[in-house]
Amino acid sequence: HLEHPGEFCNTFENFDRVAKGERNIGRHAGAPWFDGLVYETIRGVADLMARQSDAALEKRVDGYIDRIAVAQASEPNGYIDTYTQLMEADHQWGERGGMLRWQHDVYNAGMLVEAGVHYYNATGKTNLLEVATRCANLMAEYMGTFPKKNVVPAHSGPEEALVKLYTLYRDNPGLKKQINVPVVEREYLRLAEFWIEGRGKHCGFPLWGTWGNPAAEQWIRDRKYEAPEFGNHTRPSWGDYAQDSIPLFEQKTIEGHAVRATLFATGATAAALENRSPEYIAAVSRLWDNMIGKRMFITGGVGAVHFDEKFGPDYFLPTDAYLETCAAVGAGFFSQRMNELTGDAKYMDELE
Repeated sequence: HLEHPGEFCNTFENFDRVAKGERNIGRHAGAPWFDGLVYETIRGVADLMARQSDAALEKRVDGYIDRIAVAQASEPNGYIDTYTQLMEADHQWGERGGMLRWQHDVYNAGMLVEAGVHYYNATGKTNLLEVATRCANLMAEYMGTFPKKNVVPAHSGPEEALVKLYTLYRDNPGLKKQINVPVVEREYLRLAEFWIEGRGKHCGFPLWGTWGNPAAEQWIRDRKYEAPEFGNHTRPSWGDYAQDSIPLFEQKTIEGHAVRATLFATGATAAALENRSPEYIAAVSRLWDNMIGKRMFITGGVGAVHFDEKFGPDYFLPTDAYLETCAAVGAGFFSQRMNELTGDAKYMDELE
């Protein structure tokens, strides 16, 4: 129900409101992850335009990008996340009483980076890439090993995006001179690896499965994870739901929210393509084998359980399964990256 029809239903007006300096107004068009969906739409348009140019569509997207850039310019440090800015501006990256699993700050930032890379590859234009690089720099400066902050995405996707940004600048060193912000590409790969290897490294609470979501969320908003006994580089757990109960290298099965899980595995595989780590390769191979061999439906769907939109146990394949489309797409991305990593045709067979 729209209390003010026409006033808070246009997602791009979120960016315009942020650009005008509006903060903590208590209203936002759409869910917290809608910025990310905007960016992913630009990414999809870019992939189409890379194959067949469309001047009218490109001009339209350029107009959207201009609005995004103006919104980012309203923050001195380059932070942009319209939900957090309009609803709880003091909780950037889900900190200081925020809740990253709901806010999606890091997810949205990652999708911005991905859109910037894909739009540059399609058009050669650097406007969105510059916005994305500025945001990536902010995250790389803020997040990481101590004394940086222990912030990892509660919704995966940014891991692969930061790897893409790294490879873009590594393979096109002259591009740095076209960007009006510093570029240290190695830091982007390092941040992606921190996010991937940081799974399961937290204070151990809340216990999502036994406490329930409302109690767990309140524990985080009350900042209980900042208690001295948890140390100076801690954070809350996002649970199995966000592939955060144990470290990646200990994970034997693909668990939790199926979109998050498949995108997490995709990002880890993309990182493995660059670092060639045997631990990475073994881990993503285990996750793929478990997903395909024991948790995928004959239709290619994954994520059997409606509650939390998640994977069920091995061979739990009911006829009324949830099987979100986004999860099937994520599984396709995962298979594509596994083929790049190994050269084994079975991964492309599965994608088809």
